[in-house]
Amino acid sequence: MTYVLDRRSLLTAGAALAMPASTRAQATIPYGTIRIFIGYPSSGGSDSLVHVIAGALQQQIGRPVSVDFKPGPSGAGAGEQLKKAAPNGSTLAFMPSATMVGKLVRPDFPFDPQADLQPLTLAGTYATAFAVSPKIGAATFAEYVEWLKAGDPQRARFGTTTPDSFTQYFGTMVGREIGVPLEAVPYRGARPLVADLEQGRIPAGTGGITSLLAPQRGGRLNVLMISAAKRLKVAPKVPTATELGFPKLEQTNWYAFFAPPGMPAELVAAWNTELRNALQSREVSEQLGQLGFEVETSAPNELADRLASDLRNWKQLLDTLGLKTVN
Repeated sequence: MTYVLDRRSLLTAGAALAMPASTRAQATIPYGTIRIFIGYPSSGGSDSLVHVIAGALQQQIGRPVSVDFKPGPSGAGAGEQLKKAAPNGSTLAFMPSATMVGKLVRPDFPFDPQADLQPLTLAGTYATAFAVSPKIGAATFAEYVEWLKAGDPQRARFGTTTPDSFTQYFGTMVGREIGVPLEAVPYRGARPLVADLEQGRIPAGTGGITSLLAPQRGGRLNVLMISAAKRLKVAPKVPTATELGFPKLEQTNWYAFFAPPGMPAELVAAWNTELRNALQSREVSEQLGQLGFEVETSAPNELADRLASDLRNWKQLLDTLGLKTVN
């Protein structure tokens, strides 16, 4: 599925920035439509974030920007498609750290995050959220644990928007911390998980706060805890895991932009500049902040170093969970 941003969607995203198209971009970034792959279905956190960024980018560089949905297990479809794309600057991918973890646990993972992707820039960070259905009547995490331990084993299930990732393993770690093993139920993105939480078909779920914050505001689910180091300004009543006595659950996730491998250095530099300018604009930063996303950008080599470091740290953490990792 693909959509091209039009004027109405730009205004909806609030990204019609009053800035001229970059003269440098016109000299290096190709003319024609720019495609951005995301590995999740529409109407989730990835979609919400990239819609804002793509709208700003389209206005900034003076070229059409389309978002191509490549849904698949762990969000890996975006990377799988990107590694096959021509490195001519016309195709990018917007991908979360949650997807990259799949390389460590799935022998059939379709791409190597370090060999098959060209890092462009970090986009920002977000927290993982633990939410419950309004149907179970738990307003706090302590009430959820009490409800969990008072019932049958079917209560010890949680849905996850990204299987085989730390979105899922966060729920596994929650179970370990409270002494009740929790069974993960995979979902294909946020939309079906939110629907099942709202109707009480599953009692709990994990996902990026960027996917669950809007349903929380609409009363469709209750976010009881986030993995961030501090509370979010846009969700001040939601406590952190550390506040609740679970410091081992603290973790930071990120989204970043990547290009196909082999992209020329001048194009990498051009895209790094354009993406950072769009992300760091006040309008975009404020809109992404309302989704629970904190903008943070980087140089391409800094993103490559962060990915390598995180892969090492993730492997160590998975080992502590007793999960066999792929060498």
